[in-house]
Formats: sequence, C-alpha cells, structure tokens
Amino acid sequence: MRLWHFLLAVLLLAVVFAIARHEVGRVSLIVFVTGLAEFLLGTTAVMTLFQTFGSLGEARGLAEHAIAIAATILVLIVAALVMNVVLWAGVALVESVVA
Repeated sequence: MRLWHFLLAVLLLAVVFAIARHEVGRVSLIVFVTGLAEFLLGTTAVMTLFQTFGSLGEARGLAEHAIAIAATILVLIVAALVMNVVLWAGVALVESVVA
C-alpha cells in the first residue's frame, strides 16, 4: 500500500464521516451502500447463473444434467435469500436511524 492509497482512504473516510453527521446523511449512506451491495450481489448472481446454464448445456449424462439443474436451483435460492437479507438489513438500519 503506497502513501497515496492511504491518503485516499483517509480522504474517503473523512467525507463519509462528514456526510454521516446529520440524519439525512446517515440515511443516504445506508441507502447507497445497500443499493451498491444489491447491485453487486445481483450481478454476481446473474454471472453464476450463466455458469450453471453453461454446465447444463455441457452435461452429457442424466446425472450431470441433474447436478446442473440442482446447481441452478441452488444459485437461484441462495441469491434470492442473500439479496433479501441485505435489503432487510438496510431497511432495519434506516428505521433505527430515523426512529
């Protein structure tokens, strides 16, 4: 880590702490971080889903097809659960800040 990385991190933290001084700033930071997390999780889920579709297309036997379908179902369930948990955590944080 170079010195300019450290200075950039300090500057970023200073901006975040300055924004978080007021209630509106805290809510906006929570909404931004929650939205960014949802975007990243959704993108990752779609890329993983494409991989499972690809494995479904490359499957040769019945067992490989079953494994690929199970992987697709698992990706859909886990992605939906994780994204819902992040969303509800963001909502809970906003409610605790506003209340």
